[in-house]
Amino acid sequence: SLYRATVKAVVSTQSTGISFLQNHHLATSELLAWLSTLGGGWSALGDASEFAAVQCLRVSGQQLALATKLDYPELVATCWLYVALSLMQLGKRRTARKLILSQYKTVAQYQHRRQLASLYRATVFKYRNSSPVIDTRDVTIICGESSNDAD
Repeated sequence: SLYRATVKAVVSTQSTGISFLQNHHLATSELLAWLSTLGGGWSALGDASEFAAVQCLRVSGQQLALATKLDYPELVATCWLYVALSLMQLGKRRTARKLILSQYKTVAQYQHRRQLASLYRATVFKYRNSSPVIDTRDVTIICGESSNDAD
């Protein structure tokens, strides 16, 4: 098609450095999308499963590392909020609160980014209106173990 021919012509005339940067940007975008999808799935399961909440925290950490390498403050703030949500699922509310508050300035700076502002408000709402979801006693009962089985 004409579009494909145009794209080939543009790509072939570009310097190798620009092509590399474009490919790197594309690969990074795809990786972030994949991690976001994976993290969202683990997060949905994290309200009922400690294992899933831990996996979500790991994925959030990977997203955070990538966003930090890219030096993209809006994405870094988003990832920290994902980490805070995971910590709330694990009952670590005090640490989650500190993370949420630490992102306030960045969110205020990027308030024109509705998605970040909405995520911040949702995270604050969840913090204010939820209690620790996972109780280790419930997890051991579900798994069929009890404290009397330790012997």
